[in-house]
Formats: sequence, C-alpha cells, structure tokens
Amino acid sequence: MALTDIPPYQTAYSGDLISADQWNTMQRHARNSLRTHQHTRSTTNTQDDSSTEDVADQITTDELADGAITATKFAAGAISETALADGSVTTTKIADSAVTTNTINNSAVTSTKLSFQTVKNGSRQLPPGTNSLELVQTGAPSTKATIYFPVMALVGSTGTGVSQVSAEIVYQQSVGSNTVDLYVRLTNSGAATASIIWQVLTFG
Repeated sequence: MALTDIPPYQTAYSGDLISADQWNTMQRHARNSLRTHQHTRSTTNTQDDSSTEDVADQITTDELADGAITATKFAAGAISETALADGSVTTTKIADSAVTTNTINNSAVTSTKLSFQTVKNGSRQLPPGTNSLELVQTGAPSTKATIYFPVMALVGSTGTGVSQVSAEIVYQQSVGSNTVDLYVRLTNSGAATASIIWQVLTFG
C-alpha cells in the first residue's frame, strides 16, 4: 500500500480548476471523516489504504497519558471482574473509606478474611452448676488495641436434664502493673454435665 492508494474525497485532474463548490465539498468530507472515524481496527489486521472507511488503529496503552482516564469516565458497571487482571487491585489502589458496608456482599466477609488468630484453646467437662476459669495468656499488654473473643462449642451432655453453658473473658491485673492476665470463664448453669471445647481468638 502507498499514499496514492488512498481514495480522494473528490477526484481532480491536472489542469482542472477548483470551484468553490468542490472546495466546500472537500471540507465537508474532511470534517465528517474527523467526526465519525473510529479507532476500531485491530493492530493484527493489515491496513487497507484503498478502503473508503476511516478506521484507525486501536489506541494502545502507551498513547494514553498518565492520569488521563479518571473514575468519572467509566459508566457504572462498565468494568467487570473478568476485565481486571488477577492481583491488579491492590491495597494501595483502594482509597481510604472507599469500601462501604453497602458495597460488601452478604456473607462475603468470612472468618478467614478477618485473619483471626487463636490465642489459646482447650476442652473441659463441666458438672452441673459449676464454672471453670481457664488461663489464656499472662502478661498481656494493658491496651485497647487488642480485642479477645471467646468461642465455645457444646459437644455433648450427659446425666439428666439439659446443660446450659456460657463463656466470658476475664481480666486480672495487679495494682501498679501495666499488663494483664487473661482468662476465659466457662459456666454450666444447667442440670446435666457439659462437654465443651473452647477457643479465645484475636485479630491477627
């Protein structure tokens, strides 16, 4: 292909006079071409200069200025999950407070996503009307930065009636100390013996 293969808007020959109508027609063609041409030709397709369609190459990444495409340029729902490369959305790409409660699907945040860490776990049999104070951690920092969660499962009951169990976090601190000892109190207020497994968790 060569420049001479490109069809003219209006053919003229050597020695022809150009009238005002011809000049205006060429301007209209040129302006219309600028208005309607599309960057839709794949870079893998051979350019056809003889085509009368003004179809340009697709715009490549290098042709876009940094910061040229902003969030307001995207229609709602325009970018699907499949359009994003794996790992392309990183923590630094998400603005503070950008993820709100309404943007999180129900059941989307599971225990593994919360990065819980087990501080201590164990098991205990509790006779009716008794409780047990289980040591979880000694010398824990006395700050508001660490939150502990007791988790318990009742795996069996023996005897008669029902067992009724609960778990609570207990802090102990000596006067003048800047640390605390952490316990979990397991209580069976029922009439049957309870078999319990327990855990105390915190955020990782």
